[in-house]
Amino acid sequence: MLVCRQSKVKAPLKSNSWSILVILLSLVTVGCEDNKFVQCQEIFQVAQEVKDNNRDVGNVNQQLGEMKSWLEAANEFNQAADRLALLEFNQSELIKYQNQLVTIYRIYSQATYDAVRARENKNLSALKFSRQNAIKAGIIQQKLIREINTYCLKN
Repeated sequence: MLVCRQSKVKAPLKSNSWSILVILLSLVTVGCEDNKFVQCQEIFQVAQEVKDNNRDVGNVNQQLGEMKSWLEAANEFNQAADRLALLEFNQSELIKYQNQLVTIYRIYSQATYDAVRARENKNLSALKFSRQNAIKAGIIQQKLIREINTYCLKN
């Protein structure tokens, strides 16, 4: 009878060990997914702040008196790039997206500074060139954001 009890005790222990292992693996998997979610949220937060803070920057018909807002926007693009660059990611795909988004924000910043300089110098061709650079960056950014969304929403 003692042998039976021992085998009955051992069986649940094996079963419990297996259950614990499954639970631990589940937690690790969920932890990784949570980590991916948190890291994606960090990217989205910076991108949303940039979008919210710079809605009217692309309007080249603004008056010269409003060039200060363009300079502030260029500075905000640089700050957003800096914030993104400081984020630490552990997934290679997110690191790639991070670097690409940092580059895009730097292009936006430089294009905005160039546009201000062109307006001050009344150089229409330079203004058009800076606008084209910003438009190209915008197209790349839209594609990149779609890729980030797809990656982040994928299970």
